[in-house]
Amino acid sequence: MSITKPNNKFLLIFILVIAIQQISSFIIDQLNFENDHYMLLIQQIILIFLLGIAVKKFGKTKLSQIGIYSWQNWSKKNKWILLIVTPIVIMIFSFTFFSRTEILINHSELFAIGSIILLREFLYGFYQEFLYRGILQTELVKRWGVWIGITVSNLVFTFGPEHFHFYKSNLVGFAFIFCLGLLFSFLYYRFKNLITIGIWHGIGNVFIDGLGILISMAILN
Repeated sequence: MSITKPNNKFLLIFILVIAIQQISSFIIDQLNFENDHYMLLIQQIILIFLLGIAVKKFGKTKLSQIGIYSWQNWSKKNKWILLIVTPIVIMIFSFTFFSRTEILINHSELFAIGSIILLREFLYGFYQEFLYRGILQTELVKRWGVWIGITVSNLVFTFGPEHFHFYKSNLVGFAFIFCLGLLFSFLYYRFKNLITIGIWHGIGNVFIDGLGILISMAILN
C-alpha cells in the first residue's frame, strides 16, 4: 500500500532530521569525536531509529507504505532483483576499486576498525535513501508529480548538506552524485522497495567512502 495524500508532516520530519543530523555532527566535531568511528556509527544508528519512529508515530504512516517491509511480504520480482543484482553491484565496485581493496588486504591491522567504518558507511547509505527517497521524494511526488518530484528531491540530495560540504565546486562530483541519485530515485519509484535501494547505496558508500577512509589511515600508518 502506497501513500496517496500529501502529508505536511513528512516535510517537517525531513527538516527536523536534517537539523538533528547537522547539530549532532557539530557537537561531535566540537568534542573532538569526529575521528571516533564508534561514535559516528552510534550517531548513524540513532538517526535511522529516529526516522523510523518519526514516520510511524508523528507521520502516522506505516514503514511498509514507503517501501520498508519484511522479507515474506516482498514480491517475487523484488526478491529476485535483490538476489541477482546485488552480487553484480558488488563485483562492479570491487573491480572499479580493486586497488583500494588490495591495499586494505595488505593492512590487516585495519580490519577491526575497518569493520566499524564500513558498517557506518553502509548504514549511512541506507539512511540517505530513507530520508531523501522514502521521505522527501515520496512527499514531493505526491505534490508535484513524478518528474518534478523526483528531480527536485534529487537536486536537494545532490546539492544539500549531504554532499555540498564534500564536493563544493567540484562539478564532476556533483554530476556523478546527481546521476546516481536519479537512478536510485527511479528505481525506488518503480519497485517501491526502499531496502533494496538502501543496500545498493550502502554498498556504494562502502567502496567509495569507506575504503577511501581506510586507505587514508593506511597511508598515515
